[in-house]
Amino acid sequence: MTPPLGDRAAAEPPPPGVPAGPTVAPAAGKVRRRLGRVALAWTLGIALLAWVTRGVEWGRLSSSLRAAPSWTWAAAVLGLAGSYLLRALRIHAELGKRHGASVGQCLEVMLVHNAAVNLLPMRGGEAAYPWLVHRRLGVPVSHAVASLVWMRVQDALVLGLAVIALWPGLAAPLRLGAALLLAGAIALGLRVLERAALRAGARDPRLGVIRAATGALQALALAPRHGWAGWAFCVGSWTLKLLVLAALLAGLSALPAPAARTGVLGGELAGVLPLQGPAGFGTYEAGVWAGASLRGHSALEIAAPAIAVHLLSLATAVASGALAYAASQRRGASPRTAGKDADRAPARGERAR
Repeated sequence: MTPPLGDRAAAEPPPPGVPAGPTVAPAAGKVRRRLGRVALAWTLGIALLAWVTRGVEWGRLSSSLRAAPSWTWAAAVLGLAGSYLLRALRIHAELGKRHGASVGQCLEVMLVHNAAVNLLPMRGGEAAYPWLVHRRLGVPVSHAVASLVWMRVQDALVLGLAVIALWPGLAAPLRLGAALLLAGAIALGLRVLERAALRAGARDPRLGVIRAATGALQALALAPRHGWAGWAFCVGSWTLKLLVLAALLAGLSALPAPAARTGVLGGELAGVLPLQGPAGFGTYEAGVWAGASLRGHSALEIAAPAIAVHLLSLATAVASGALAYAASQRRGASPRTAGKDADRAPARGERAR
């Protein structure tokens, strides 16, 4: 059978001097841009780490590791494990009832995602969450993306409230007023964003940045709400993590507890920035110094203990993620996709419940 004219033309070799098919320049350009972003992240991380540790003898790092008793390190690891469990319960509060996911499955997803976020540059590990939630829990991709967007928005809100609570020099009435103002602005802002996203759903702007922003707003609009339980687990997870890391930082550096708490909060806030050093090194330590400097402490006091705290947090995240992944592979966990309609996005105006 003679192929159609279009197919024949595509199959025939091009005339001499004419390039055969599309060039690879666009793909090569994407690779170069990706490598450039990774190189920039490494450069930023190394520069920040060098700046924070200027004048610090590296021998002080090993001495700081010996300063705290072994039970302090064990307590910090147990506290981090408890915060991981609370984050898994937060995911379960959102997705468990609707999709039949167990707490163990949610914990597995959380641990692997957390390890990926800690290891991959430019927060590339965030992409693991929708994939894991879809493959392991059978949640449609559109709902999984919405869950990720809402989870990160919720994290930012809780950390914002923590900043208000820990900012030095604020009187109690000012803290309460600022917290109420932030909560009201959040509630109003979410409603405005949801309506704007749903109205913009039918549009297809050409500019990639606008299209990405519209997609994020739509994901936020479709994000399932989980009532007070999700908020309680989110607040509990962050509170426990900040407290145990602050206690370790205070033990390693002899910082007062308030300075250690603001320092650890600064490090966690730096960790949510899109531009990160390798495994967060440099950016985390700079954030710890920025937080502790609000209470008058220098980088010389902070650098070595901050690196030690970061190493413990990173090692705990990576080890727990590796164990969760190995356990899932050993069980031979199979995807729990939801059939042909798993990737179906909700209709315009539909909201996940």
